[in-house]
Amino acid sequence: MTWNCRTAAVSLATLLVPIALTAACSGSPTGPSAEPPTPLTLSLQSGVWQTIGDPNPFPLTTTDAAHLEFDFPTSGSMNYIQTPSALAVLRGTVFVSLQVNTIGPVVFNSLDPIAGSCGIPASVRPFLWANGTGNGPDDRWWSNPRSFPLAEGSATISVPLSPEFWSNVNGQFGNTDAATKYRFEKARLNVTRLGLTFGGGCSFGHGINVRGGRAQFRLTEYAVR
Repeated sequence: MTWNCRTAAVSLATLLVPIALTAACSGSPTGPSAEPPTPLTLSLQSGVWQTIGDPNPFPLTTTDAAHLEFDFPTSGSMNYIQTPSALAVLRGTVFVSLQVNTIGPVVFNSLDPIAGSCGIPASVRPFLWANGTGNGPDDRWWSNPRSFPLAEGSATISVPLSPEFWSNVNGQFGNTDAATKYRFEKARLNVTRLGLTFGGGCSFGHGINVRGGRAQFRLTEYAVR
C-alpha cells in the first residue's frame, strides 16, 4: 500500500531541535526543472548505516533478503538511521518501503517532552541531511506531512523532491517564500546523507520506544527515481 500523508560532531540535544510546522555548486540553485531524475538505490547493509539513539550506536542487522532491521527498544530510544548519499544532487521522488512487525499489544511512545500539544502520532519519515551534515536550520529537511504512523503493517512512502513536500529544522516548508525555496534547493544540490527519523508529538526526531509488547522495524527499499 502507498501512503501519501504528510552529528556526529554536534550534541544529540542539538540534533533533536526540529519542530513540526513545516551542490557543490558555484552558481545559485534553481528550482526543479524538466531534468530527468537522478536514480539512486541505497545499500541496506547494516555496516553502512549510522544511528542516533539510546544506546548509540543502536544495533542494526541485515537479513538474508538484504533488508535492514532493528527491534524498537523498551527503554532508551531510536531517533535517526542514516547513510551517506552517493549523489550530492538529487532530482525525482524518494521512495521508502518498510514493514513493522509487532508481538503483543504494543504501544509506540514518542519521547517528545511536549508531545501532547501538537498531536503528531508516533511516526517514521524520510529526511535528507545536506551541506556536509551541517547544523544550521536549513541543513536537515523532513518529508512533511508524508510519513508512516507506527503500527503493524507495511507501506511505501513516496515524496517528490519538491519544496512543498519538505520542511526544515524550524518547521518551515521549502516553499514558504523565495528565501526558504532557495535554501531548500541549495540543500537538494548538496545532499550528504539520507535516512529516516522517528518521532511524534511536536517533533520528527526526538525518538520512539515501545511498551506492552515487542516491535521490529524492517527497511526494504530506499531509493530515488
